[in-house]
Amino acid sequence: MISRVRSLAVRYAVGGAVMAMTSALLVAPAASAAVKSCHSANGYKVTGANAALTCKGLDYYKGKTITFVAPDNVGGGYDTQARLYAPYIAKYLGATVNVLNIPAGNTIAGMNYVAGTNSNPNGLTTGWMNLGPIVLGKVLNQPSVQFNVQGEAMLGSTGNGLSALFALKSSACAPWDTSFAALLANQSATNVISEPVQLTGATTATLLNLNGTFGLHFRIIPGYTSSSVLIAGWLRGDGCVLYSSLSNAAKYVVSGQAVPLLTNFAIPSGNGFAQYFQNVPTFAQAEKSFFTKKHPGTKLQKAGIAALYGSSLANRIGFVPPKTPQAYQAALRAAFDFAGRNPNLTLQELAAGNQGGFLSAKQAKSLYLTWLKSASRVKQFYTALG
Repeated sequence: MISRVRSLAVRYAVGGAVMAMTSALLVAPAASAAVKSCHSANGYKVTGANAALTCKGLDYYKGKTITFVAPDNVGGGYDTQARLYAPYIAKYLGATVNVLNIPAGNTIAGMNYVAGTNSNPNGLTTGWMNLGPIVLGKVLNQPSVQFNVQGEAMLGSTGNGLSALFALKSSACAPWDTSFAALLANQSATNVISEPVQLTGATTATLLNLNGTFGLHFRIIPGYTSSSVLIAGWLRGDGCVLYSSLSNAAKYVVSGQAVPLLTNFAIPSGNGFAQYFQNVPTFAQAEKSFFTKKHPGTKLQKAGIAALYGSSLANRIGFVPPKTPQAYQAALRAAFDFAGRNPNLTLQELAAGNQGGFLSAKQAKSLYLTWLKSASRVKQFYTALG
């Protein structure tokens, strides 16, 4: 694991042995007539249709220093992923990568910082893009995001963040600790809890959407200043149901302290936690079983579904501003691809409690556009909630 340090900027220098990895993950897709080939700084061959651009970019990055912006505090999800990716990107490019934390504004300040380097697009500043506040800002006409997402150059994305709704197993929580169906049948204003620190975050957004879609009421209790404090309160019995990361949920499911009720996405069979969430419905499955001829649902509930899926896309998308030269973009995409598909990094992600996986730049942009297609329904939902 990469050691976490307290400073806001951490330097990862090039070095170390070349990691064993299948060439299929590292070589660009074959083209009928490769223009050029070269090798990355750590020895992997680059071929294919974009080889000429990528090779030119690799020449540029050797010996350079890159700033990787994590738009949250040290120890947060974006920070952790930046520190995991940084050494792999550094090795591939032959560069030094510094992680810089800019945590203000629910990740928006950090994203604006990266986008703002478009006035001097030297390819030496990249960072994570957070889809949630971007899309919400767009559909609700909130001007805090100061760039056009579709115009930014996306480099690749981490896999969907996996989360779960789970109930404390206790006599006090018996009405809710058997299944999602039991939770729906025994609703109260106190069964699902959250904390103020996440009022503008993805967790509270998801709970709002669950409330709007299924009527799952939740309360925010003052005094919870972090997820760990929230979990301590949940274990005390402050509330029966909690929505948190899959790794947090699995910890208590495995120990017998909790029962899983719902997951935001299907758990891949290769995920180490999959065995503990068998037959647990996903958002999509819950929607299908919830809205029936006998219970067709209101317009607000159906509008909430689109928002629910969107708030669950906790992907961290690497990006640079659009004026960044094409060769630099190509080299950075290759570096992100090398990092994201590296089995060693996947193991580190799982050990850190994150879901392993990687999406290409094209796939990441598709996710954004898919959510935007539901913009009118998302806007209707949040406007109704006030």
